[in-house]
Amino acid sequence: MKRHLLVGTALAAALAWPAVAEARVIDLRLSGNAGGMFGWGTTTGTQDMFRQAAGPGFGVEAGLRLLIFDVSIDVLQIVNGSGLGATLIQGMLGVEVDIPAGHMKLENGQSAQMVHTGAAAGFVLGTNAPAMLPVTNDQLADKGFSSRLRVAYEFFLNPYMGVGAQVDFGYHYLLGGQAVNMTEDHSSGYHVIGLAAFTFHLGY
Repeated sequence: MKRHLLVGTALAAALAWPAVAEARVIDLRLSGNAGGMFGWGTTTGTQDMFRQAAGPGFGVEAGLRLLIFDVSIDVLQIVNGSGLGATLIQGMLGVEVDIPAGHMKLENGQSAQMVHTGAAAGFVLGTNAPAMLPVTNDQLADKGFSSRLRVAYEFFLNPYMGVGAQVDFGYHYLLGGQAVNMTEDHSSGYHVIGLAAFTFHLGY
Protein backbone atom coordinates (compact mmCIF):
# COMPACT_ATOMS: atom_id res chain seq x y z
CA MET A 1 0.00 0.00 0.00
CA LYS A 2 2.77 2.43 0.96
CA ARG A 3 4.66 1.52 -2.20
CA HIS A 4 1.61 2.28 -4.38
CA LEU A 5 1.18 5.62 -2.59
CA LEU A 6 4.81 6.56 -3.19
CA VAL A 7 4.59 5.58 -6.86
CA GLY A 8 1.39 7.60 -7.28
CA THR A 9 2.93 10.65 -5.60
CA ALA A 10 6.05 10.43 -7.76
CA LEU A 11 3.94 10.11 -10.92
CA ALA A 12 1.80 13.13 -10.01
CA ALA A 13 4.93 15.18 -9.31
CA ALA A 14 6.46 14.16 -12.63
CA LEU A 15 3.33 15.14 -14.54
CA ALA A 16 3.10 18.49 -12.77
CA TRP A 17 6.81 19.34 -13.03
CA PRO A 18 6.81 20.94 -16.54
CA ALA A 19 4.20 23.46 -15.39
CA VAL A 20 5.84 24.01 -12.01
CA ALA A 21 9.26 24.51 -13.60
CA GLU A 22 8.05 27.62 -15.45
CA ALA A 23 6.04 29.03 -12.53
CA ARG A 24 7.41 31.46 -9.96
CA VAL A 25 9.00 29.90 -6.89
CA ILE A 26 7.49 32.66 -4.74
CA ASP A 27 4.46 34.68 -5.86
CA LEU A 28 2.99 37.43 -3.68
CA ARG A 29 -0.18 38.76 -5.28
CA LEU A 30 -2.93 41.31 -4.75
CA SER A 31 -5.95 41.45 -7.05
CA GLY A 32 -9.03 43.58 -7.49
CA ASN A 33 -12.07 41.51 -8.50
CA ALA A 34 -15.57 42.05 -9.84
CA GLY A 35 -18.26 39.54 -10.75
CA GLY A 36 -20.85 37.61 -8.81
CA MET A 37 -21.69 34.73 -6.48
CA PHE A 38 -24.51 32.21 -6.31
CA GLY A 39 -25.08 29.54 -3.67
CA TRP A 40 -27.63 26.99 -2.57
CA GLY A 41 -28.19 25.01 0.59
CA THR A 42 -28.77 21.31 1.08
CA THR A 43 -30.02 21.44 4.70
CA THR A 44 -33.82 21.36 4.93
CA GLY A 45 -35.34 24.03 7.14
CA THR A 46 -32.18 26.15 7.53
CA GLN A 47 -31.52 29.24 5.44
CA ASP A 48 -28.21 29.19 3.61
CA MET A 49 -26.01 32.30 3.85
CA PHE A 50 -24.58 31.88 0.35
CA ARG A 51 -28.08 31.63 -1.12
CA GLN A 52 -29.35 34.66 0.80
CA ALA A 53 -26.32 36.77 -0.13
CA ALA A 54 -26.20 35.73 -3.81
CA GLY A 55 -25.68 38.53 -6.29
CA PRO A 56 -23.10 40.71 -8.06
CA GLY A 57 -20.12 41.94 -6.12
CA PHE A 58 -16.59 43.25 -6.02
CA GLY A 59 -13.61 42.71 -3.77
CA VAL A 60 -9.94 41.96 -3.26
CA GLU A 61 -7.79 38.86 -2.81
CA ALA A 62 -4.31 38.73 -1.29
CA GLY A 63 -2.24 35.59 -1.53
CA LEU A 64 1.20 34.06 -1.20
CA ARG A 65 2.30 30.97 -3.08
CA LEU A 66 5.45 28.97 -2.48
CA LEU A 67 5.94 26.75 -5.54
CA ILE A 68 2.53 25.00 -5.54
CA PHE A 69 1.41 25.68 -1.95
CA ASP A 70 -0.91 28.65 -1.68
CA VAL A 71 -2.44 30.67 1.17
CA SER A 72 -4.92 33.46 0.51
CA ILE A 73 -7.59 35.66 1.99
CA ASP A 74 -10.33 37.22 -0.08
CA VAL A 75 -13.12 39.68 0.63
CA LEU A 76 -16.21 39.83 -1.59
CA GLN A 77 -18.64 42.70 -1.09
CA ILE A 78 -22.10 41.86 -2.45
CA VAL A 79 -24.19 44.60 -4.07
CA ASN A 80 -28.00 44.48 -3.89
CA GLY A 81 -30.84 46.72 -5.01
CA SER A 82 -30.43 49.12 -2.09
CA GLY A 83 -26.64 49.39 -2.20
CA LEU A 84 -23.99 47.38 -0.37
CA GLY A 85 -25.20 44.11 1.12
CA ALA A 86 -23.46 41.08 2.60
CA THR A 87 -19.71 40.66 2.93
CA LEU A 88 -17.97 37.29 2.53
CA ILE A 89 -14.46 36.80 3.93
CA GLN A 90 -12.62 33.56 3.14
CA GLY A 91 -9.19 32.39 4.27
CA MET A 92 -7.82 29.47 2.26
CA LEU A 93 -4.88 27.06 2.26
CA GLY A 94 -4.29 24.71 -0.65
CA VAL A 95 -2.35 23.91 -3.80
CA GLU A 96 -2.33 25.62 -7.18
CA VAL A 97 -0.52 24.83 -10.42
CA ASP A 98 0.17 27.18 -13.35
CA ILE A 99 -0.15 25.71 -16.83
CA PRO A 100 1.37 27.79 -19.65
CA ALA A 101 -1.07 28.48 -22.52
CA GLY A 102 0.07 29.65 -25.94
CA HIS A 103 3.54 30.54 -27.17
CA MET A 104 3.75 34.25 -26.27
CA LYS A 105 6.56 35.01 -23.82
CA LEU A 106 7.40 37.95 -21.59
CA GLU A 107 10.90 39.45 -21.53
CA ASN A 108 11.77 37.32 -18.50
CA GLY A 109 10.90 34.12 -20.38
CA GLN A 110 7.63 33.51 -18.53
CA SER A 111 4.55 32.59 -20.56
CA ALA A 112 2.27 35.58 -21.10
CA GLN A 113 -0.82 33.37 -20.76
CA MET A 114 -1.43 31.09 -17.78
CA VAL A 115 -4.17 28.73 -16.71
CA HIS A 116 -4.31 28.45 -12.91
CA THR A 117 -5.88 25.31 -11.43
CA GLY A 118 -6.07 24.33 -7.80
CA ALA A 119 -7.98 23.30 -4.70
CA ALA A 120 -8.12 24.89 -1.26
CA ALA A 121 -10.05 24.83 2.00
CA GLY A 122 -10.39 27.08 5.01
CA PHE A 123 -12.82 29.32 6.86
CA VAL A 124 -15.60 31.67 5.80
CA LEU A 125 -17.17 34.59 7.65
CA GLY A 126 -20.33 36.28 6.41
CA THR A 127 -22.18 39.44 7.41
CA ASN A 128 -25.58 40.76 6.37
CA ALA A 129 -24.19 44.28 5.93
CA PRO A 130 -20.80 45.67 4.88
CA ALA A 131 -18.20 44.39 7.33
CA MET A 132 -16.39 46.87 9.57
CA LEU A 133 -12.84 46.08 10.72
CA PRO A 134 -12.14 44.45 13.04
CA VAL A 135 -14.90 41.93 12.26
CA THR A 136 -16.52 41.05 15.58
CA ASN A 137 -18.89 38.19 16.38
CA ASP A 138 -21.90 40.50 16.64
CA GLN A 139 -21.48 41.44 12.95
CA LEU A 140 -21.60 37.83 11.75
CA ALA A 141 -24.62 36.33 10.04
CA ASP A 142 -22.78 33.01 9.67
CA LYS A 143 -19.37 31.37 9.86
CA GLY A 144 -17.88 28.00 9.13
CA PHE A 145 -15.87 25.87 6.72
CA SER A 146 -15.48 26.57 3.01
CA SER A 147 -13.64 24.90 0.14
CA ARG A 148 -13.05 25.59 -3.52
CA LEU A 149 -11.91 24.16 -6.82
CA ARG A 150 -10.56 26.99 -8.98
CA VAL A 151 -9.95 27.33 -12.69
CA ALA A 152 -8.60 30.68 -13.87
CA TYR A 153 -7.05 32.27 -16.94
CA GLU A 154 -4.59 35.17 -16.72
CA PHE A 155 -2.92 37.26 -19.42
CA PHE A 156 0.22 38.99 -18.17
CA LEU A 157 0.66 42.55 -19.40
CA ASN A 158 4.19 42.43 -17.96
CA PRO A 159 5.93 40.34 -15.27
CA TYR A 160 4.10 42.26 -12.53
CA MET A 161 0.52 42.76 -13.77
CA GLY A 162 -2.10 40.47 -15.27
CA VAL A 163 -5.76 40.51 -16.23
CA GLY A 164 -8.04 37.50 -16.34
CA ALA A 165 -11.04 35.63 -15.04
CA GLN A 166 -11.63 32.85 -12.54
CA VAL A 167 -14.39 30.46 -11.51
CA ASP A 168 -14.55 28.87 -8.06
CA PHE A 169 -16.84 25.95 -7.26
CA GLY A 170 -17.07 25.19 -3.57
CA TYR A 171 -18.73 23.30 -0.74
CA HIS A 172 -19.50 24.99 2.59
CA TYR A 173 -20.58 23.89 6.04
CA LEU A 174 -21.86 26.74 8.23
CA LEU A 175 -22.19 26.85 12.02
CA GLY A 176 -24.55 29.79 12.46
CA GLY A 177 -23.81 33.37 13.40
CA GLN A 178 -23.55 33.00 17.18
CA ALA A 179 -23.24 29.85 19.33
CA VAL A 180 -21.66 27.04 17.29
CA ASN A 181 -23.22 24.35 19.53
CA MET A 182 -26.74 25.24 18.31
CA THR A 183 -26.82 22.49 15.71
CA GLU A 184 -30.24 23.58 14.42
CA ASP A 185 -28.45 26.63 12.93
CA HIS A 186 -25.92 24.48 11.07
CA SER A 187 -26.27 24.20 7.29
CA SER A 188 -24.36 22.95 4.29
CA GLY A 189 -24.43 23.65 0.58
CA TYR A 190 -22.53 24.63 -2.55
CA HIS A 191 -21.55 27.89 -4.19
CA VAL A 192 -20.13 29.25 -7.43
CA ILE A 193 -18.13 32.48 -7.63
CA GLY A 194 -17.15 33.96 -10.99
CA LEU A 195 -14.85 36.99 -11.10
CA ALA A 196 -12.82 39.12 -13.47
CA ALA A 197 -9.48 40.07 -11.91
CA PHE A 198 -6.68 42.59 -12.25
CA THR A 199 -3.67 41.26 -10.34
CA PHE A 200 -0.33 42.63 -9.18
CA HIS A 201 2.47 40.09 -8.70
CA LEU A 202 5.79 40.22 -6.85
CA GLY A 203 8.17 37.27 -6.77
CA TYR A 204 10.57 35.27 -8.84
